Amino acid sequence: MKFIDLFAGLGGFHLSLEKLGHQCVFSSEINQNLRSIYKKNFPSTKQIAGDITKIDIDSIGKHDILCAGFPCQPFSRAGLRKGFADEEKGNLFFNIMKILNKYQPEYIILENVETLLKHGGNVKKNKLKNSLNIEGETFRTIRKLLEKNKYERGRYEIACKVLSPHEFGIPQHRRRLFIVGRLKSKGGLKGFNWPELMNINKTSIHNGHFKLSKKIDPEELEYITLNKDEQVIYDTWHDFVMNFPKGNLLPSFPIWSHEWGATYNYKEKTPFSSSIEELKKQRGIFGKQIDSDNKKEILEHYIPRYAQSETESFPNWKIIYIEKNRKFYLENKEYLDKFKAKIKNFEFSYQKFEWACMGENHTFEDKIIQFRQSGLRVSRDRWFPALTTVSTQRPYMPFAKRKMTVDELSQLQSLDSLKYKPEFNNGAKKAYGNAVNAKIVEMIIKNLLQ
Repeated sequence: MKFIDLFAGLGGFHLSLEKLGHQCVFSSEINQNLRSIYKKNFPSTKQIAGDITKIDIDSIGKHDILCAGFPCQPFSRAGLRKGFADEEKGNLFFNIMKILNKYQPEYIILENVETLLKHGGNVKKNKLKNSLNIEGETFRTIRKLLEKNKYERGRYEIACKVLSPHEFGIPQHRRRLFIVGRLKSKGGLKGFNWPELMNINKTSIHNGHFKLSKKIDPEELEYITLNKDEQVIYDTWHDFVMNFPKGNLLPSFPIWSHEWGATYNYKEKTPFSSSIEELKKQRGIFGKQIDSDNKKEILEHYIPRYAQSETESFPNWKIIYIEKNRKFYLENKEYLDKFKAKIKNFEFSYQKFEWACMGENHTFEDKIIQFRQSGLRVSRDRWFPALTTVSTQRPYMPFAKRKMTVDELSQLQSLDSLKYKPEFNNGAKKAYGNAVNAKIVEMIIKNLLQ
């Protein structure tokens, strides 16, 4: 069959379909560097275009399958969640619809973040077969455009499911929404089933699906080694865990050290809605006594960044985290008072800490580490956290004393068979963070086309 590959990236869709014997007749990718790599890996592709909004649709040509991992940032937790209101990225789905309306390919397969399902609010149940039975306004719009197309012969039966590589033995926890469809006039999705999941307890970075790079270019090795600041942050929190009082549990909720000793209002009022007189009787970051007659100065210098919001009340989740952190401080006051002096000068993000390893030994050497905006996160070594487009969040492996190489990132997205890969210092993390997992696509396509 002939297929087109939109928002192609590194070519996860292409790799899967080509492996199954199908031919790519058109692709588009706006990033010039990725487009260059794509041309090298898939030289037989007839046309590789850039910006999808500027292509001549008539030049695409007939095709049987449309693939698209359309931009997820407008719908993701990490983005601003503007959705279709994002004029640059969010409305690119309508460019897909223009192509579908002109060519009516028999099959479609799309990929995006799972939050697309509930995006836009007004969440309701639907009756889609082989699908999750919830949808928000954004997904409902997408579904209706595909199912109830103004062109009767261009109407699709669709199904959707959230899948992650770790459910298929690939050690990366990366939940993504897959949408498949087939023209109703061709029989729709009769007989289609999603790939069978495996026992996730069998997934591990040690089970043979992941191999540490043996030969690493010296320049890349220097690039993926902790810098001085990261090493200090790592060592400090490592000491915190190793020396934590025996018999006491490290919390499963994020540790916000700014709350150690703080007494500012957060339940009935917020710092913003409190008077200066009220605030001067309270304590702020690390228990520092609030002492100022300027409200703006108080908010900026005594109140944690996450509590500076100009709001009359905090959301319930924030109230719960603040309450838990203050209770944690009182239960471990003697130890935390000694420790907080070590992190007072850390950048705000790294004064926070996440121990996602409940029940595990208080060690770092057998864990996976991430330097995140939400703090230093320590996870079990069963599988890696989802690859993101943020280069600083590239997973660090204490047992290898480095972050992941490009080849290792490629394995987690099932793209290791590609001959040409992004350079380690030229957008590799972003490229793999945006990539679609080729193995999952291959299994879906097999079931869809059987």
